[in-house]
Amino acid sequence: MGSNTRILGAMLMASTALACVAAPASAQTADTPSSAVPTNPAQAPANAAPAAAPAAPMGAEDIIVTARKRDETLLQVPVAVSAMSASDITRYAATDLSKIGQLVPQVILAKTGGGGAGASFAIRGIGSSALDAGIDQTVSLNIDGVQISRGRLITSGFFDIAQVEVLKGPQALFFGKNSPGGVISVHTNGPTDHFTGYMRAGYEFKANERYLEGAVAGPITDTLGFRIALRGDAMAGYIKNVAGVLAVPSDPTHPSPGAAHSRDPGTREFLGRGTLVWKPSSRFDANLKIFGDKLKDHGETGGNDLKCSGHPQTLDLLSGTFVTDPYGDCKINGVRTLGPLNPDIAANYPKSNGGVPYTQYHAFLTSLTMNYHLDKATITSVSGYWHYRNDSFDNFANDSSPTVFGANLDDSKAFTQELRLNTSFEGPLNFALGAYYEDSKRDTRGNGFIGDVGPDPRNGQTNNWQLLSFNKGKAYSAFGQAIYNILPNLELAGGVRWTREVKHTTLGNSFVNENIAALGLVETEGDFSSGKFSDTNWSPEATLTWHPTRNTTLYAAYKTGYKSGGFSNPSILSPGQNADNLSFKPEHTRGGEIGAKGSLMGGKLAINAAVYRYTYKGLQLTSFNPTPPSFTIKNAASARTTGVEVDSSYSITRDFQIRASVGYNDAKYLSFDAPCYSGQTAATGCTGANGTQDLTGTSLVRAPKWSMTGGFTYDMPLGDGNVKLGFSSDANYTSGYWLLENQNPNGYQKGFARLNASIRLHEADDRWEFAFIGRNLTNKYYAVAGSEKAFGTPDEIAVTIGRPRELVLQGTYKF
Repeated sequence: MGSNTRILGAMLMASTALACVAAPASAQTADTPSSAVPTNPAQAPANAAPAAAPAAPMGAEDIIVTARKRDETLLQVPVAVSAMSASDITRYAATDLSKIGQLVPQVILAKTGGGGAGASFAIRGIGSSALDAGIDQTVSLNIDGVQISRGRLITSGFFDIAQVEVLKGPQALFFGKNSPGGVISVHTNGPTDHFTGYMRAGYEFKANERYLEGAVAGPITDTLGFRIALRGDAMAGYIKNVAGVLAVPSDPTHPSPGAAHSRDPGTREFLGRGTLVWKPSSRFDANLKIFGDKLKDHGETGGNDLKCSGHPQTLDLLSGTFVTDPYGDCKINGVRTLGPLNPDIAANYPKSNGGVPYTQYHAFLTSLTMNYHLDKATITSVSGYWHYRNDSFDNFANDSSPTVFGANLDDSKAFTQELRLNTSFEGPLNFALGAYYEDSKRDTRGNGFIGDVGPDPRNGQTNNWQLLSFNKGKAYSAFGQAIYNILPNLELAGGVRWTREVKHTTLGNSFVNENIAALGLVETEGDFSSGKFSDTNWSPEATLTWHPTRNTTLYAAYKTGYKSGGFSNPSILSPGQNADNLSFKPEHTRGGEIGAKGSLMGGKLAINAAVYRYTYKGLQLTSFNPTPPSFTIKNAASARTTGVEVDSSYSITRDFQIRASVGYNDAKYLSFDAPCYSGQTAATGCTGANGTQDLTGTSLVRAPKWSMTGGFTYDMPLGDGNVKLGFSSDANYTSGYWLLENQNPNGYQKGFARLNASIRLHEADDRWEFAFIGRNLTNKYYAVAGSEKAFGTPDEIAVTIGRPRELVLQGTYKF
């Protein structure tokens, strides 16, 4: 105990804080009886099929992660990573990435609406805007080994998950392209060595949500195993829509007829995944996964509310007057107004669904992972293909007025191929080598409407324009890393990734209503422009790792990151906009961190800490022009993040664990000439050229300074101990943060706290379980993303809200 105490003291000094295991530790374990966890970590394939974890609580020395594309314990890997197991996720029914992100400090994963990228991911205050379909996410997804930089895939629900890993900071070396802010790595369950399965059903009372899921798995032959998992979900909604009949002065005969749905978002989703694992010999294995998702809801803004003063107001562009919506209350309270388009206008408006807002989303993702084990090395191939199609129509005025509508399509697909070689020589020197290829395509369509100008005399269409963009790209990448054991407990690792990326775009208006062309608000019909972007980058990384004892780790890392440039895909193409002036440059990251991890007191106490400092140059930020409403991406700023993360967990007994974490993050702009917000004057800082303000030294968007969590899990036996009663509770606090990059004063989310809790009655071996789960029991309404309201007044902010209180009754049976 004395030596461990001295080591702990050294860790605290090196990290300036306590250390943590970032989430309750019950993830995939080192002693799991499955070939997915080889006994030699240097030769371990990182994408093998995980098996189910045992129920006993575990520490960082047991949890297996793949942060360096090889299986290593959470305790020993020199990376700031948080790992959540299936039990961590199901404890609070976290069935989408937004909810999963709430379980990890300094992480915001938000599904958003507005015809852009569809999502906004941020880790340690670094992320990408959701307001432009042309932007790749700074924080990338990795699903069963397939690298994905498109945020729209957050739309899909997640179920039958083995483990989720959140890797913080730049991850350029092992995760291909576009991950300078971090990686969300999702591992789904695979086959088992005997026939097993489960069924789970639940009901959430506040949103009238019903769901049913299940899986079966087992061997087909001695060498071939399977798993099939299915889930269905239907929800009325957690937002009330009280929109009423409302007309605008320029078109009094075609009012919006009032709310099409009384509750939003009205999601209906069906998901399925099939897995086959073939192991014909001890040297070779192959893992094929096929995933499909079909979702419908009440529109992209179905999770939005409107923050303003008094009642919402929208500019009727054709009359030049503001229209007041008397039904809206301008509060973030889960009550909003969203009116459909008058059906007479919608009848000749392509893809407008009769004027009723909707989303139809289909996604397909497949991965094939193959490992060939040599005597002293493993060769791994990961082939991936994904395709999603998001077709929607919505009212982007975010109120009852029939003023701003869009029928948007985002059709994206990509093929990826990765090859890796990991050596396991007995000497002090080992290597990791790899190559990556991506071929992607994205087509978008926007049928826009900002006023009823009447049907086009040529074809009768009532939409104002149709904007098309056609985007394609190819990425080539290779990496190498050398790992040298200076001493048995002292490791030096260094490597570099080379990336070459080429992107092409063609965009323009294929249709402009003749009745609006004279107003000069949009680019000329048929005037298409094309552009090409290409760039090459080298991203080095070096890490020194010391293990004072087998249960402690200290590391110092130098890291770099890179995200390529490209072309903005705005929702409206204004006069003079073309591929040349819609291009943006790459984003670069450089910095490092010092970390410490430990498993002490016989494994009861787990601690982990990281101190970091990174500089970002050429940040790709999205600027909004309210009139006409359009978002474009620009390299607008340089920034720096400096912070410390501290987490700990302690097992008082086998059945009683407590946990706590705290994160401090000072994320600020080093230089940023930001666009002024709507209505900003010189007296409030709008003093720069071309309507800009100087935000140097201010906080980044979606970058809270403080994130804190604390909780416990306790199981108590009933009767003879075959049945247990379990209690869990976790509280978390997030300090305030900006929702908008232009720092509109009304776009600031104040600090808030949430409380989650669950009670479960279950068999000791977890064969069956009945659980009552509460999420956000404080019923806090808060915003996770926002934008200035299209054609609104300066104080009107359309926000995506976090889900309010949830009360879930859930039953599970395993066989």
